[in-house]
Amino acid sequence: MNLNQKISQLRNDNNWSQEELAEKLNVSRQSVSKWESGQAKPDLDKIIALSNIFDVSTDYLLKDDNEEKSNKSTNKHHFSLSWIQFGRLNSAIWAIAGAIYFICGYAFDNWDSSMIIFSITLILTIIIRLFAH
Repeated sequence: MNLNQKISQLRNDNNWSQEELAEKLNVSRQSVSKWESGQAKPDLDKIIALSNIFDVSTDYLLKDDNEEKSNKSTNKHHFSLSWIQFGRLNSAIWAIAGAIYFICGYAFDNWDSSMIIFSITLILTIIIRLFAH
């Protein structure tokens, strides 16, 4: 949703006509109509007034919802783990560590439990270096 759609929605949510909103902002009804149709954009002082009248942030009014979503999805340096992803990562770490433990156990005929700790430490170090900013 962009600015013109947000102004229209907020105005309708408050059951105000374009005329009523125009009076609150000391502008003409035609100005509000142009803002809502996308033919014009309000001045900065009117955006601040809109944010106060509707009790929303100027960021909410000015940032396009689609733009914000696309920025998050295309940001290659943005990394966050949800609990679901962390659970999968945790399972993967244990699976890889177990595989390394068994491979090393057979290869070196060494079944010392410290090998599993070494495996986990190695995997965690690699993951931290991959995702560190």
